[in-house]
Amino acid sequence: MEALSKLLYQGTTEAHRAAENTPYMLALFQGKLSQEAYRLWLVRFHAVYTALEKATEALRDDPRVGVLHLPQLHRTEAIERDLAHFYGRDWRQALETSPATDAYVARLNRVRDEWPLGLVPHHWIRYAGYLHGGATLGKMLATTYGLSESEGTAFYDFAQIDDTHAFVGEYHARMNAIPVAEDDIPTLVAEGNQAFNGNAAITVELGETFG
Repeated sequence: MEALSKLLYQGTTEAHRAAENTPYMLALFQGKLSQEAYRLWLVRFHAVYTALEKATEALRDDPRVGVLHLPQLHRTEAIERDLAHFYGRDWRQALETSPATDAYVARLNRVRDEWPLGLVPHHWIRYAGYLHGGATLGKMLATTYGLSESEGTAFYDFAQIDDTHAFVGEYHARMNAIPVAEDDIPTLVAEGNQAFNGNAAITVELGETFG
């Protein structure tokens, strides 16, 4: 059987492409997204990362999923620093929910409780991409919004990881060592597609909010 990371990559390519090409994300990549619209992305994904990181903490002793308990990846506190930069000390008052965010969080919680192995594709999708390209995106956003270094872009800075390239290799080795049956693969790929679709749903919702 091929490596799990490769199977997930191959099986989610279409959903990944769709998630990257919503109007909101295209505006973000083109430097045309308003700061207000970007700040609300942080608000929405604060809920997502909080749920994901609570799930991995709860499953840290799980015989399979426990290997992905990697606190140096966690983004919740970094998002909170960015929210404090954009909204000030009362940033928690800016937190709000939305139907797409609620659906994403509910799915994470359901997977945690009913099928912990299903957290693997969610974990991979929420961290691996930012490990690869987060620094570049952070610099682009800093330029777009006139941010000074580390102010408002903490989300993209994995400060506890010295060698990102080496860490990505270690991460995939951990992930690919998780014992999975061949029968698990289609369901894991389907869950990966659900993760990308949940991500896309949030940015579509944001795109509708900001026109």
